[in-house]
Amino acid sequence: MNFISTGVFWGVIIILFGLSILLREVFHVHIPFVKIVFGLMLIYWGVRMITGGVWNRSSNSTVFSEAEMQYDAKHDDYDIVFGSGTIDLFKMELPTQNRKVEVSVVFGSGTVIINDSIPMKIEMNSVLGASVMEDKQTSAMGKTYNTTSAYKEGQPYVLLETNVVFGRLVLKSKRW
Repeated sequence: MNFISTGVFWGVIIILFGLSILLREVFHVHIPFVKIVFGLMLIYWGVRMITGGVWNRSSNSTVFSEAEMQYDAKHDDYDIVFGSGTIDLFKMELPTQNRKVEVSVVFGSGTVIINDSIPMKIEMNSVLGASVMEDKQTSAMGKTYNTTSAYKEGQPYVLLETNVVFGRLVLKSKRW
């Protein structure tokens, strides 16, 4: 259920509106209540858009917290927003067809563990952040490509797209 449609949200808004009227009339303290609520709602909607509507930690995302996420074949995207985490893709199975997995870090830091035995093409995108993989690094704004040693042109592979905005992502490659 959307938080804005709950009774708790509207109850708090009504109480704060009543308090602002009392403060203005009795103590002559003016609080720009409408502007504050409007600003908070814009912040709320912005963070919801960034996270794709997810607020709480789930198996493939974390917001305002720290998490350890394991590979799950049902998920093709992993998100870290205003937090930190480790995404373990080591146990990913060999692809039978091309597949895309996306990792996004926004205002946070993350580590992705990949299996060098899995054919992967890695696209690292950064906007005022840093993506680091062994000898490849992109800082500030940029895009860098890399592959695992198992990658062969024309064979099925996993496209790992990483997006970092105001954060840092480190890719660690291990062998099976």
